[in-house]
Amino acid sequence: MTPAGERTWLRYYGAVPARHRLSAHHAVRAVAATRQRSPDALAWDFFGTTATYRELLASIDAAAAALASLGLHRGERLLISMPTAPAGVIAFYAANKLGVVPALIHRFPLRRRSRHYLNASGARVALTLDAFYGVLAQVKPEQPLERIVLCRIGDYLSPLKRFGFWLTKGRKIAAVPADERVSWWKDLMAAAIRRHRRPRIDRHRRPGAILFSGAHRRAEGYRAVETAT
Repeated sequence: MTPAGERTWLRYYGAVPARHRLSAHHAVRAVAATRQRSPDALAWDFFGTTATYRELLASIDAAAAALASLGLHRGERLLISMPTAPAGVIAFYAANKLGVVPALIHRFPLRRRSRHYLNASGARVALTLDAFYGVLAQVKPEQPLERIVLCRIGDYLSPLKRFGFWLTKGRKIAAVPADERVSWWKDLMAAAIRRHRRPRIDRHRRPGAILFSGAHRRAEGYRAVETAT
């Protein structure tokens, strides 16, 4: 029998050390370092739309300015509920640059769970897809959401693929009604690029992100795990 507490998976690590001390640098500095080494290397590829590390860091700078324009300050939480799409990645590093703590969940599933996520994170600003707006808008957390930033999948698609997405799935997404809390990611980014102001990296040590566990047998079973910057 395997002794209690033995980490049996370590035998499969090979030459990879079981423990590694991470530096205290901000996550966004790792992106900046890669940009410095390989500015024209591919950073992401989203259904054929690509960005280099130079372009990624420029987007992060613009997103940091956009988030700051919403009144987000260091130490506050930004709830991010996105699929694997550029906006979610960019917003994560932008929040890190500001000293804002991103709280990541995969999507907004049931209304009851969404309320728990919001209460646990304490976020007053959320970033999500337009397709998830209906659920999010109905949630009544202890601290009301002040701003809901919405993205569209088509924001980072070529015109042809944007049309293809609309034809197959996009047209089925309910229109977002008038809501004074709503801002659109694409508009915020465009305005930030025009302003040409880029916030400096927050140098305080604080949690780098809040990651929710998958213990979803019941709503109160969710646990938030804070990871260091």
